[in-house]
Amino acid sequence: MTTPHAPRRRMKAVGATGLSAALALTLGVPATFSAAHAQSPQQVEGSTASASGDAASRISPGLQKAEGQITVYVQFKGKGAYEQTQSAAVLARKEAPANRQAQVQAIAAQVQSQAQSVAAASGAKLMYTTHNAMRGAAITGDAAQIRALAERPDVERISPIIAKERMNSGSEIDTKTLATWTRENTGYTGKGVKIAVVDSGVDYTHADFGGPGTVDSYLKAKAMTELPSADSGLIDRNKFIGGIDLVGDDYNASVAEKSTPQPDNNPLDCRPDGFGSGGHGTHVAGTAAGYGVTANGTTYRGDYKNLTEEQLKGMSIGPGTAPDAQILAIRVFGCYGNSSVVMKALDTVMDPNGDGDFSDRADIVNLSLGGEFAPADDPESYMINTMARQGVFTVAAAGNANNYNGVGDTYSDSGSPANAAAALSVANAYGSTQPIDRARVTTKTGLEWLQGDYSVNFDYSKASADQLRGEVVAAPKRNRYACEAFTAEEAKALKGKWVYFEWDQDDLTFPCGSKVRFDNVQAAGGVGVVMAGKAERYTIGIGGNATIPGLRLTASSTKDLEKALAAGPVTVEMNLDYKASGRGPHSHAFDLNSSSARGQHGSDGFIKPDLAAPGTEIVSAAVGMGNKGVSFTGTSMATPHVAGVAALVMQAHQDYNPQMIKAALMNGASTPIKNEQGAQYAVDRVGTGMVNARAAVDAKVIAYDAKTPERVSTAFGVLEYTPDSGIQTVQREIVLDNTDSQAHTYTLSYEASTTIPGVEYSYPQQVSVGAGERKNVTVTVRIDPSKLEKTMDPAMSADQVAQDWTNGKTLAAGKRQYIASASGRLIFSENGREAIRQSIHVAPKPVSKMRVDASRIDYKGTADKESTVTLRGTTLNQGGYRSLLGAFELGAVSDRIPSGQLKLPSNQSVDLQYVGAASDAPALKAAGKNPNDGSLFFGISTWGTWDTMHWGRQVQVQIDTNNDSAADYVLEVTREKGLDYPLVKVWSISGNASTVVARYPLNSAWGDTDTNIMDTNTMILGVPLKDLGLTAEKAQSIKYTVQTDTWHNEGNSYVDTTSAIEYSPFNPGVWFTGEESGVPGLFVDRDGGQLTVHRKNNNKERQALFLHMHNATGDLSGRKTANGVAAGDRAQVVKVARTIHDARFTDVPADNQFYREITWIAARQIDRGYQDGTFRPLNNMDRATMAAYFYRMSGSPQYTAPSTPSFSDVPLNHPYYKEIEWMKA
Repeated sequence: MTTPHAPRRRMKAVGATGLSAALALTLGVPATFSAAHAQSPQQVEGSTASASGDAASRISPGLQKAEGQITVYVQFKGKGAYEQTQSAAVLARKEAPANRQAQVQAIAAQVQSQAQSVAAASGAKLMYTTHNAMRGAAITGDAAQIRALAERPDVERISPIIAKERMNSGSEIDTKTLATWTRENTGYTGKGVKIAVVDSGVDYTHADFGGPGTVDSYLKAKAMTELPSADSGLIDRNKFIGGIDLVGDDYNASVAEKSTPQPDNNPLDCRPDGFGSGGHGTHVAGTAAGYGVTANGTTYRGDYKNLTEEQLKGMSIGPGTAPDAQILAIRVFGCYGNSSVVMKALDTVMDPNGDGDFSDRADIVNLSLGGEFAPADDPESYMINTMARQGVFTVAAAGNANNYNGVGDTYSDSGSPANAAAALSVANAYGSTQPIDRARVTTKTGLEWLQGDYSVNFDYSKASADQLRGEVVAAPKRNRYACEAFTAEEAKALKGKWVYFEWDQDDLTFPCGSKVRFDNVQAAGGVGVVMAGKAERYTIGIGGNATIPGLRLTASSTKDLEKALAAGPVTVEMNLDYKASGRGPHSHAFDLNSSSARGQHGSDGFIKPDLAAPGTEIVSAAVGMGNKGVSFTGTSMATPHVAGVAALVMQAHQDYNPQMIKAALMNGASTPIKNEQGAQYAVDRVGTGMVNARAAVDAKVIAYDAKTPERVSTAFGVLEYTPDSGIQTVQREIVLDNTDSQAHTYTLSYEASTTIPGVEYSYPQQVSVGAGERKNVTVTVRIDPSKLEKTMDPAMSADQVAQDWTNGKTLAAGKRQYIASASGRLIFSENGREAIRQSIHVAPKPVSKMRVDASRIDYKGTADKESTVTLRGTTLNQGGYRSLLGAFELGAVSDRIPSGQLKLPSNQSVDLQYVGAASDAPALKAAGKNPNDGSLFFGISTWGTWDTMHWGRQVQVQIDTNNDSAADYVLEVTREKGLDYPLVKVWSISGNASTVVARYPLNSAWGDTDTNIMDTNTMILGVPLKDLGLTAEKAQSIKYTVQTDTWHNEGNSYVDTTSAIEYSPFNPGVWFTGEESGVPGLFVDRDGGQLTVHRKNNNKERQALFLHMHNATGDLSGRKTANGVAAGDRAQVVKVARTIHDARFTDVPADNQFYREITWIAARQIDRGYQDGTFRPLNNMDRATMAAYFYRMSGSPQYTAPSTPSFSDVPLNHPYYKEIEWMKA
């Protein structure tokens, strides 16, 4: 916490992006094993633990400082009703839940009473309560009054609630789901498994769910507040077994007047205007567990075990991956906006009808929602981990970079709840086929359908049947591309016809755009367009014009049409219902959709996502459309595909707990996901691979990480070694868990996706595991730090551009940030066939070990202004890494905030440690150059590392250039959508108006120059002085304030802030020159290098802040050590001797035998003498004075004395109390 700490009101958001969890749509802990696999109970990473200590430890600093209205979740002490009332066998899924209604209802009543009590005590509004998974209540009220609730003995934790937003027939073939249905004697279809869809509701009247399949039935159901009865004809209760609407149509958590839920018992999906032709939840539910809709629009009622590929491809909507599973709908979204009731929904999953009998509990939860850059210890993640211990498995969308211009290849973009330890995070891949538009034709050859893609600019929904139907005639050969105007004679043959011409040349290039061709046809009197294509699938659509319809054909349909035209007249008919009604080969088969979010890379000991599934152009049920489908894209669509596959695994292995199901799914995801160049995507982008239903169902032997079994994958983390540290080896254990009745022997191999020189894995070549046995397999990573290079993921693009989508303007462009990793899949093969794959990942990086070789910077003469210091230690200069140094005039020192007082542990990354400023204007002037061309740099270190700087972590430097105590400029560490690199955005502030002046890369360099910008705790914000209106002619000083925040810090407060710090850019108290690195504001940090430290000629004490950017992290615990406080290895503070013009004392003449020593002591401020100018060399020195001498000779290190004296004769008000306590410490 900064000293002194000046509480400030949060600055009005300057171009900042607020937190919201994004709908994953583009536009664990092990429970108790069976007896043979018994395992000691473990606490999941991020799961709730019993709070201890005083009230402050039960509430985050963010809430401690919050002001105004806030919404929080108050967790009460005690187990949730499910865990408290059910046996270990039930929690392990070995038995059905016991009916303990009376006990559950008693717990519910107790929680309700507690909730009403805390609401009344705080004057807050009670939003909802939870009692099944965790005991607690959501309330909205005044922050100060809510804080007081932490004093209650029944309160466990108070956490802010972050609002969440909403984020197929060929897919079943790609993921071997069809093969799983049709296996002789052992086909699995999800029968007996309940899937909860926590989303926007479900249109149960749709034919895909066994409903009547008419628009009228939807409208009739929409008028109800209760679920229709089984005999109403509106619902199939065998498929849709229940649910609840927690919010109502008008609910929107982000709009105050609409933020109060209006629940009812009818979770029917909404069909808001402007949301396409399908609701999110309906589409998701169909992908997971829809029956399927036949080509004639009726519910598929056949036997899935007899379904063929051709029959599947002929369906208008393919079945969900678990077509016999049952659906529970928990509606958390209104027709528009986001939601704050996801916690309530997760609790409802345990007892959907709320009667205290858990027999209706869901088995699997589908969460196609989430938040970008959100931390893993979000409250929803706690709930998911708790539910996993209670036997409920959660599948969550990795995210689509919705708020990042769809650039999914962005580090840590995938957030909560997908990064919960027990959740299975799903990426979005392309399948082998995709929906394709069709047109019906009448021909002499019997051809009935053409495939291709409709033009974009024509509105087919408003066209009459006559406009969409006509006879096809070929354009004259002289104008075979229709790029030229047709002659009057040619126009006679084309008038009133659909004109057929060639779209592209043999090399697939096209001679002109589509609009000019459509315009030429229209000018000739043509009423429609059919274009001959030479490819089976085009990645770029055709625009056409707004006045006539058109279709571009696939290569195969082109050949069919050519034959039909040769045989006689051809009539074509387009229709909105024919769009996306066919299937064709995908041009990006088994590639990753670029919007699918990259996950975590090991900084916190884990990687995400976990696996991939088809999620692009998925056709599923459309809300309110009876029996029609709609195509959506996103991880929202991939997630329910996997939720359905999980149901198949659960049906096949009824004794598997959630962690084992997760392992079976991940271990069996054997289809590699590759880019167009053939490079396989890394495990922190797609997990193990494409989900394989058959392999997951067959899994009788599973593998998972021994240290973090709930995560399954093995992550060694980000490791730091100096180049001279010698060969390093690190080991992890992978558990091979055999649930089969027979032994298995595997041959092991490794399939790399990213590599680093000097890094290699070793493992046993063969391993056998007996029936019912569990065996550990040791994986060793060997690292030679002297050979490490900064290598890039081969499936990654180095260059990125941030654009303003509203006007197409480029905001910033440069080389992206990235971290080198060695990752891949460990393959277990049996009898020559792959059986298991396990993700492994390590991110080692070389580091320097540099220091300024001085505890104090001295000068030869008391009036000298320059002193040279030497850099000593281990230099880094290899493979794209080079150690760099920032040097600053120290502006503020900040104590470490105790971790227990932070809202989230990750907030330590913006807990300020040191702050300083530097300017190169004096150096330019000294070199005879224009100082006005200089720049201002702010150096910042914190008490915790960040994996990457993003919108979730906010750092601002407010600059007052005219000394009126108001910010005239703000430097904001932020992002621009589409560019994975933190930027320094410069804002000019005038009253309430703010304007962007410029954007610069953080640390003054793009990603092709390594400044150690990831997994670090130091940063440098640079800005040209001209951008701030500062010139040498004005020569004014400035005042700056550093403030930090996170999305999860509630109320009008900061995580940390400094007081105003004075600095003079053109005449600083301390400035530096040294070996230039080519990066503005940074020097080369090498052994034997030198810096010249320049000082102002005055008597003010100053300190220098050195940021060794490439040093290791070190100990950031803040604990007391013999050398002061453990503050890590990157930041170094050194005292700069002040100028003393005359160090002599009146009673110490030059001939005094100790004149030199006494003058030396005075020059270094170890002893200032007496006010009358005397030193009194013959006076006695006591122990207290000696303590002061030693403290000052050590450079007056940072030290906070204890509040209770250690010695009975040294009270708190003793003049040397701090120095004496320092000596003792």
